[in-house]
Formats: sequence, structure tokens, C-alpha cells
Amino acid sequence: MTEDQFQYLLQTIFDNIDGVRSAAIVSQEGLIVSSILEEGISEIKLAAMTAAILSVSERVLHELKSGMLDVCILQGDDGNFVVMDAGTDLIIAVCLNIDARMDTCFIEMRKAAEQLKSIS
Repeated sequence: MTEDQFQYLLQTIFDNIDGVRSAAIVSQEGLIVSSILEEGISEIKLAAMTAAILSVSERVLHELKSGMLDVCILQGDDGNFVVMDAGTDLIIAVCLNIDARMDTCFIEMRKAAEQLKSIS
């Protein structure tokens, strides 16, 4: 997949989810693949933290014998951060306003994840 195709996927997330502040596609190793980030967000830090969050969340579910991770959500006072696996190599991360619709977010992130999985 080319950089333009990754950017198109991210732009589709922005277009279809009201309240998206930032979105990124990250490698499992914690490197940025593509992003559209609000000002002041570090690509390097976001990518590293996203990979760590996904890895730890998967391990917790494994230890608790609770199946495979679907989505990891961090809820804060001013917004939410959603992380979703997108195949063996990629992760999708989305930062949302507090009032963004989570159901729409999950649907759109799953669509993007399926597209990414088909190329891995």
C-alpha cells in the first residue's frame, strides 16, 4: 500500500467519524506508518505508546483467558483514544473528542482494519 492509500484510509476515518482529532496507522514495532495528527502530537511518541497499549492489552486478555482483543479504549476527561489491531503488522489509533459516537468509530475503524488486513 502506498502513502497515498494510507492517507486516503485515514482521511476516510476523519470524514466518516464526527469528532476525530487525530488518526494514525502504526506498525506493531511502534513506528509510524502514516498519520493525520492535531498540532502538538508527536508521531514518534504516539506510535510507541500505541504499540505498547495494544501489546499489553493483548497480554492481559490472554492471561485472563478472555479471548482475542477487539478494541482498546482509553477514556479521559476531554477525549477518548481507541486502538485496534489491523492485521499481523499494523495498528489503527484514533483520538476522539469526548462527545464522539463510539459506535460509528468502531464501524469505521473495523472497515479500515479489514482493508489493511487484506494487503498484509
